[in-house]
Order: sequence, then structure tokens, then C-alpha cells
Amino acid sequence: MPQPNDTVHIRFSMGRGAGPFWQTNATVASVSGRSVVLDGFDRAVTASITELKREGPGRWLLDWEIKTRP
Repeated sequence: MPQPNDTVHIRFSMGRGAGPFWQTNATVASVSGRSVVLDGFDRAVTASITELKREGPGRWLLDWEIKTRP
């Protein structure tokens, strides 16, 4: 279970198998129920705990796939 101040490595990709086009790190600001609030962007971002993969003590991985460019 993620805890506040844990590190989340976030990878953004355009499709499965294409590899990430952008990566960054964020910090877990808070945990509430089944979601976490991530700090490290220009505003708070919420993610589901089920999307996080454990990468070690205090470290998590989050892969977000972007369907289309805005």
C-alpha cells in the first residue's frame, strides 16, 4: 500500500509496446481509500491505487497510456 512521501515513477506512452515518450517522478501527497494524490505537477493529480506497481520500498511505477494527442 502506498504511503505519503513515497516516490512514483510515471511513464507516458502513446500505445502498448511503443515505449514511453515522457517520464517523470512524483511524490504521493496523500492516500484516501482506493486512490492516491500525486504531487510534483502544476496541480494535484489523482491515480487509482490499482494502477500502481511496486518497484521496491517506498517506490512505485505508474504507466499511463495516452490514446490520442490533444
